[in-house]
Amino acid sequence: MIVDCHVHLLPKEVRSDRTMYVHSDEAFGSLYSSPKARLASEEDIISYMDNSGIEKAVVFGFPWESHDLISKNNDEVWEFAQRNPARIYPFAVLSPAAGDRAYLETERIIKAGFAGIGELAMYHGGWSTAGFEALAPCLGMARSAGIPVMLHVNEPVGHEYPGKISVDFQGLLQVIAANPEVTFILAHFGGGIFVYGLMPEVAGVLARTYFDTAASPYLYDARVYDIATKILGPDKILFGSDFPLLSVVRYVKHIEQSGIGEDVRKAILGENFSRLIRRH
Repeated sequence: MIVDCHVHLLPKEVRSDRTMYVHSDEAFGSLYSSPKARLASEEDIISYMDNSGIEKAVVFGFPWESHDLISKNNDEVWEFAQRNPARIYPFAVLSPAAGDRAYLETERIIKAGFAGIGELAMYHGGWSTAGFEALAPCLGMARSAGIPVMLHVNEPVGHEYPGKISVDFQGLLQVIAANPEVTFILAHFGGGIFVYGLMPEVAGVLARTYFDTAASPYLYDARVYDIATKILGPDKILFGSDFPLLSVVRYVKHIEQSGIGEDVRKAILGENFSRLIRRH
């Protein structure tokens, strides 16, 4: 069984013609101004799942500057999930900088029945302590609703690429520590913050935190799977492809090169997320 916990679906109007949006939304433009940057349709996602042996997928939109576009994107993700209820887990994107509107959107999507919140990102200026603090009201609602929250976290060193942001690891750990009842999923192996799980006090903070594999073949040596598993435990790593950025084939090859055992491979590819979502 394979479950992909990181798949993007953008609004139909954006997929139809992205020209206006690459100019009106700086973050979107930095990631998708090139026509080579793929945008997946609902049909693309289902075809990808069918051809890759993926049973279920978590699908979410993009953290637009326009709150109206965020709501529209969430609605389209929700409608897609309603048409494919056995296969799609809908997550809702929010803008941490939207203040009361983000709070109201959180309230709306929780009442609707979204399975989680994310992938949340701060492409303007990166994740700072202030940015994390702005999430507090939404995290409180996620805690009450018992749904997981996914954050976009990338590595603070290494090569530059579109969408790479600065991340205050201290601020990230503080927001996780301040919300011990919230299950966090840190995308992209959490930018490598899991390494600090070797420190007992950090391991305690990350006790309820999961890490997805999105974009890992672009970022890390294949040994990352084995190392992360040894530090965090085999149940804390979730397969996420970042589709349409990469497909399952690249990840399966990467995982095979890591040398992890078959039981751990199965856990990463689907069993871990299935257990997580059942608990929520």
